[in-house]
Amino acid sequence: MGTNILITTIGRRGTLTKIFKEELHKIGGKVIVTDNSSLAPALYQADDYYLTPRIDAPNYIDRILDICQKEDIKVIIPLLEQGFSILGQARDTFKQVGVELLLSSSKVFNLCKDKYNLYNYFREHEIATPETFLVEQLQEKNVSFPLFIKPRSGQGSQDTFIAKDRRGLDYFIDHMEEIVIQEYIQGTEYTIDTLSDLAGNLLSAVPRKRIEVRAGEVSKAVTVKEERLIKWAKEIIEGLGIVGPANLQAIITLEDEIKFIEVNPRFGGGVPLSYQAGVNYPKLITEMINGKDIEPFIGDFKEGLAMLRYDTPLFKAVGHES
Repeated sequence: MGTNILITTIGRRGTLTKIFKEELHKIGGKVIVTDNSSLAPALYQADDYYLTPRIDAPNYIDRILDICQKEDIKVIIPLLEQGFSILGQARDTFKQVGVELLLSSSKVFNLCKDKYNLYNYFREHEIATPETFLVEQLQEKNVSFPLFIKPRSGQGSQDTFIAKDRRGLDYFIDHMEEIVIQEYIQGTEYTIDTLSDLAGNLLSAVPRKRIEVRAGEVSKAVTVKEERLIKWAKEIIEGLGIVGPANLQAIITLEDEIKFIEVNPRFGGGVPLSYQAGVNYPKLITEMINGKDIEPFIGDFKEGLAMLRYDTPLFKAVGHES
């Protein structure tokens, strides 16, 4: 019998869902997905789906446990950072019923989601990163514009802005809650998709150059074999102790220096490109969950493969209540 995988809060990640469905079918498994909205389009790409309460609802974990038992789920892959803490607290409960939560520890994702604490971690470990500070530290800084503004906590690159002058900076300070202010770096943006085993050993790292981003998610990208990015990805991912999928954000500056910006302990929006480049995530996750030793293949992927996204509508009959 194959391994059944549950992906939570699937939203519009239809391509990722189809990848898991196709690959798991080859090895006798299936993919089940959840969301709290019947209008989440990726629900209808899976083998089956379940609607759940909101992540912060008191019966959310009970609902997930019920789904796991009904569908003989062996591993849960969460996608939405807002649910990591709640799912993480139930890790032992899932283990008791034979379900692995493929998610890094609470210590890891709490560090990664806090952009200022992650900046301090980078500095302490001599990982190059743009200078970053809080509003209350502004008086001590001799800042030069433009500056990059983003929420201290957040998922993806939405709600990020450029302050071109002091007036713009004051506007963002007044209208946004708990921001970090970052040195503005010119250069080329990269994402490195990674996968680590349950012991935190890096198995795969695929850098991709971000060509175009829309609504906070990459829409055009191309894989590149930039050995420096791969080397640093291994050091950062294993240093943090990340397990399962993750992605790192970096910039190669006009002076050819690498500066790391973010670490996200989850699948990135552009991970279908890394799959097409040779990283079979469903198969690898199934093998690691079943205790198989996997030989790392870091840097072994197809270079120069581009992903060009486009919109595809899904038509579904719904009731008036939707």
